[in-house]
Amino acid sequence: MTQGKRPHKMMMLPDAKREHYTREIVLGRMSMFQAGKDLGMSDTSVARYISQLPEEDKLAILATAMHDAKVKTAMQHAAIVNEFGEDTDKDLKWVLRELKSLLEGAKGDEDRVMQLGALKELRQSLMSLADLHGKLNKKMDIHLNLNESPQFIQLRQIILKVLNNHPAAKHDFLNEMDAMGVIKEPVLVDDRRPA
Repeated sequence: MTQGKRPHKMMMLPDAKREHYTREIVLGRMSMFQAGKDLGMSDTSVARYISQLPEEDKLAILATAMHDAKVKTAMQHAAIVNEFGEDTDKDLKWVLRELKSLLEGAKGDEDRVMQLGALKELRQSLMSLADLHGKLNKKMDIHLNLNESPQFIQLRQIILKVLNNHPAAKHDFLNEMDAMGVIKEPVLVDDRRPA
């Protein structure tokens, strides 16, 4: 009597934990040995599970990581630009206040005249920074490639799975997607051509 195939040890883990270890291994942040040690199973068991993952799942993990990294980097750059503007405004206001107070008390005092000269130079530098700030303070657009979006990859897989049941519709759909430049996979393009 033959037994049915047992579920893999990794499949018996809670979803969040299994997805975490799978993601870390696929992205190369964790070794299979370390994952096996953390989970209390052999690294060969972890390797067997990872090797059975469909390529689409691995690509989706990579696409998600790339997407998240791009968004994080863009947000950091936007924060730097926003922070720069606040400091420049503050510095310019400080220089103007100092100039005003020095002008009021500078009559006949040589030290004050020297301070005014230094502040005038500082004012010029800050005015140049303010001009640059004005040029940089335009709306910042973040552009992401739809083909790298994990949600789009998942949606595309669902649509293709449904369209496999309707070959004529699938060919029309793929022709339209190809015309828009959304897909470029040769397998999909060759699939549309009659043999």
